[in-house]
Amino acid sequence: MHNRDHEVVWDDKKIEDIARAIKKSNRILVGLGGGMPMSAGMDVLPFDKKLKPEEYWPFWYPHIKEQRLVQEVPAVYTQLAQLLDGKEYFIIDSNADGFIQKSGVELGRIYKAQGDMARLQCSKNCKDQTWIGKSHFEKMEKEPSYQPVCPHCGAPMIMNVYTGKGFCEERYQVQNSKYFRFINAKADEPLVVLELGVGYTMPELIRFPFEQIVMNHPNATLVRINTNHPLCVEENKHKAICAGVDIAEALPKILEQMN
Repeated sequence: MHNRDHEVVWDDKKIEDIARAIKKSNRILVGLGGGMPMSAGMDVLPFDKKLKPEEYWPFWYPHIKEQRLVQEVPAVYTQLAQLLDGKEYFIIDSNADGFIQKSGVELGRIYKAQGDMARLQCSKNCKDQTWIGKSHFEKMEKEPSYQPVCPHCGAPMIMNVYTGKGFCEERYQVQNSKYFRFINAKADEPLVVLELGVGYTMPELIRFPFEQIVMNHPNATLVRINTNHPLCVEENKHKAICAGVDIAEALPKILEQMN
């Protein structure tokens, strides 16, 4: 295999190339992976952690408070919002936190593909329904042993977050449709496919589809920012700008160059 490290070097030319691509394109498709909250100093959340029902909420509620209910938004998210200001954009976010919703972007342009920590569902997904968690979280705050149960079947309630089978997708179908409409619209116009911190945990969700979009779209440019997996497939080399750099370092420099 050829050494392609030179393709992902982060330097002034790379900053200029990314800024130029974004400035000349009115349409931006954004994909956020686990590297985005990590670049903001957040912990990786162990959504596959096996817990007994009585352990579930005592373990997860502190994480929900830190990454979903908190009002402070890390700088990388507000910087992304500034970068998208005035553009026609759509965001697919694989994270269940609430930072992108509070960053200043339009809520109608976000697809939370793997759910939302602030919503609850039946652990058996008995009615394909979700609920806002606010009232339950208020009870947990006052009574740490509180255990919410499904109003339909009495099963324990869990976060409405994808961990495999049993995920209630109903809440996200409208945004899923908007996402595909955005992808398939205006193929004659330049499109920047901006991928931030997307690795190989679930590459079929963002990473692989983004590569395919860039292959098929005649006017697309892939901008991939990723410390661990910055390279694109060989077929997209001529249409990609890849940088092996932390998002928290990259976004301010790109914004500065754009201004």
